[in-house]
Amino acid sequence: MRSRYFAQALMPLRLILRDRLALTGLLILLAVIVMALAAPLVATHDPRAIIERSEASWMTLAADGWRLGAALGDEPLYAMAVSGDEAIAVGAGGLAARFAGGSWEMLLRATDATLRGVALAPEGAVAVGSGGAVVWYAAGGGEPLEGRLGDADLNGVSVVDDGAAALIVGEGEAVWHLPLAALAAGSTDLASVATAVPSPVGRGMTLASVASDVDGSAIAVGERGLALRWRPDGDSGELAQLVLPTFRDFNGLHVDASGRALIVGERGTLLRREAVGAPWVEDASPDTRALRGAWIGPEREALAVGRNGVALRFDGEAWLREPTGTERHFRDVARVGDVAVAIGSDPFVDKLAPPSAEHWFGTDHLGRDLYSQNVYGSRIALLVGFLGASLVVLIGANVGLLAGYYRGRTDTVLMRIVDVMYGIPFEPFAMILVLLFDPSLLIVILAISLLTWRTVARLIRSQVLSLAERPFVKAARVAGASDLRIIYLHIAPNVLPLVFLELAIILGASIIAEATLSFLGLGPPQSISWGGILHNARLSGAWRTAWWWNLPPGAFIMITVMAVFFISRALEVIANPRLRGR
Repeated sequence: MRSRYFAQALMPLRLILRDRLALTGLLILLAVIVMALAAPLVATHDPRAIIERSEASWMTLAADGWRLGAALGDEPLYAMAVSGDEAIAVGAGGLAARFAGGSWEMLLRATDATLRGVALAPEGAVAVGSGGAVVWYAAGGGEPLEGRLGDADLNGVSVVDDGAAALIVGEGEAVWHLPLAALAAGSTDLASVATAVPSPVGRGMTLASVASDVDGSAIAVGERGLALRWRPDGDSGELAQLVLPTFRDFNGLHVDASGRALIVGERGTLLRREAVGAPWVEDASPDTRALRGAWIGPEREALAVGRNGVALRFDGEAWLREPTGTERHFRDVARVGDVAVAIGSDPFVDKLAPPSAEHWFGTDHLGRDLYSQNVYGSRIALLVGFLGASLVVLIGANVGLLAGYYRGRTDTVLMRIVDVMYGIPFEPFAMILVLLFDPSLLIVILAISLLTWRTVARLIRSQVLSLAERPFVKAARVAGASDLRIIYLHIAPNVLPLVFLELAIILGASIIAEATLSFLGLGPPQSISWGGILHNARLSGAWRTAWWWNLPPGAFIMITVMAVFFISRALEVIANPRLRGR
């Protein structure tokens, strides 16, 4: 008896192995199950982590707007110095590059320090950076020279004294006066030749930028509205505090040869001066994000750049924001000849990135890896699919067994309940459940199982009506077996193949139902599912253009459901004996 029941239970597997399409579907389904179980190993990123990246980004201003160029490397650029049609930019890891003729040429690296400021002198260029690093690039080329000037981070440098010295600023209100002749001569013992200029404030604040003024002096700006004016006096000059109309942090400064000057800072701060001795005026900014780079020209033209791709242009009367098409953070901006160039970028969120070697399925609007989300999404799809299908079959099979065996009033009541269930639409029913209870995975499973058992109940009932009249059932009844023993020990094993068929069919329907509910926003908000990925794509507004966002979850749903359909197609022989001969 047991061997017969065991053989009947194995019938679905034998049918699947005989059908090539069913076998293919079984292998696909097993692959999806393995992917779900091994999601932490298969996924390349944390599916909820916002991906950030940094690179040496640059863009130029053309007639049709800003254009982003190919990145120069993985380290961000921080500062740029211009002379005519050429510019030198420096950045993290000692990165240095020369811009000329619309293209960049990489320079030799002399340090691993982050270079945050650079200035051009008649005989070369001087850059400063973290840990007191000072690098000299000779005008004739060759190996750059690195020296150290204290231990504090240095943030800005400007050439003063008609090109004979450099004024360097940094953390702790550090201001150094360094003769460039020592660098040109190859000296690395800079502390012995440089002179520290004492600050009149003495509060240890950070100076972020410095620029030479047209009257031979220099202006240094920093955090909390700190502004200092350096004037040549004696060997190293002296500093005096400037009073400006704001106390916000200053990040960038540029002074034009005409005397016009521009200071930029946090929360879109814009301070403008039209001439030497003229008052500083705070302009209204069209953006409140931090500005980092400033450039101002002689003919009432000015540019400012900052975080998240912000680029502002002064048209002579007001500041206008110009679209850049990027979320990269820019640190400096200047006109190199007739071309406006902006450089960056600090770590930025890699939003809506197309598929690449790092992100196989691209990233979403928050910079999350979509491949990892799709891998983890298989867990919810299969969990809801198998649990929902199991509950559906469990409820439907028991209702069908009881209705078919007892018949009469029991059959009438249970079948009328089935008819009522057929009249309830699925999506509105799920919406009511979500409104009555908090959206969760349990609600999704209940919404699926409480409605879709109706078809299983009818099929099992029709089969039991026939089995209940078989001789082995009558023999068991004559032998004194109880109704429950007859139902679950004698009749249930005979309908088990049909249960497997319905399980396969409902599995695919449950996966589609979960994806539908999640796409409509009725799924668990904290869970990652294929339908939820499509829901986020629709809400972001980028689903029409970011094809890499829609295609993978849709393909996973289609392939998984198709695999289940192939399996159920082979199992259809159980319910339709006419197919057995074929």
